[in-house]
Amino acid sequence: MNVSERDRRALLILGGALLVSAAAYFWPAPSVEVVGASANTVEAAAARLDRVRQEAAQLGVREAALQKALQDLGEAEKGLLTGDSAAQVQAQLLQVFRRVARSQSPALDIKQTQFGQLRALGDYAQVTLTASMECQIEQLVNLMADLAAQPELLALEELHVSSGNAKQKTITVQLIVAGLTRPAPVAAGGPRL
Repeated sequence: MNVSERDRRALLILGGALLVSAAAYFWPAPSVEVVGASANTVEAAAARLDRVRQEAAQLGVREAALQKALQDLGEAEKGLLTGDSAAQVQAQLLQVFRRVARSQSPALDIKQTQFGQLRALGDYAQVTLTASMECQIEQLVNLMADLAAQPELLALEELHVSSGNAKQKTITVQLIVAGLTRPAPVAAGGPRL
């Protein structure tokens, strides 16, 4: 049996097609890895809906708490020291401290004062005043209580006490009073408060 040239080409093409078909049929399929359980079940959707409903129910409570916190912050910020510059804020802190010291009975004599560097505290700045004086222990306790009772946001940051005049029962006190202020915007080329 003679196979013509045309039939031989057809058989070669058929053989090649069979090889390609066999390779495609027996080639391993890509494996798909399942990462987690499917969340498309009815139970999972119902649980997610319950969580969303609970969060939505708490929204009113959270908004009320936020409004209360903002109101409290506004009240507290009324006690911030104010001024257009660092020197004005420092002068206000000194004025408040002297007013409290003079209100003591007898009035406290401030020997020396010195201002510290302003420090950034988040959205605020802290200004400090170091003061030295000689007083009796009762006067120091009253001074600390009166400083805490001021409407300005003041705090006693450090306190150093040493013996003073033993006959008059006085002590030498060096204390650092800190106050809060809101930083002023930066002027062109000027220092920031």
